[in-house]
Amino acid sequence: MLQLEEKKENMKYAIAQTSGKQFWLKPGQWYDVDLIKNVDLGDFISLNKVLFFRKTNEIQIGKPFLGKTEIPAKIIQQVKGKKIVVLKTKPKKKYTRTRGHRQPYTRVQIDTIS
Repeated sequence: MLQLEEKKENMKYAIAQTSGKQFWLKPGQWYDVDLIKNVDLGDFISLNKVLFFRKTNEIQIGKPFLGKTEIPAKIIQQVKGKKIVVLKTKPKKKYTRTRGHRQPYTRVQIDTIS
């Protein structure tokens, strides 16, 4: 039980907003955000819409965003999401149209949160 409490105290995370969605960001993990065009693999982008920040026992809450806090994110790759099937039919007319769609995403990795 003591180890669990120590891990909770050492947690470092932030909640940031990008492309209208909010992400719970932890160091060392990757996330899929909406497609970011005109970037190369290995480039760094800055997530500056930070809503919440926790570092050990220190908590900062933005109104609505924190002023000078930025989180660097490294572009890992451009990926596509799962395929969804869109099916259109018209009753009694023998009309069926099937289309597929895969949403493009940019995979970013969070190395550090400061």
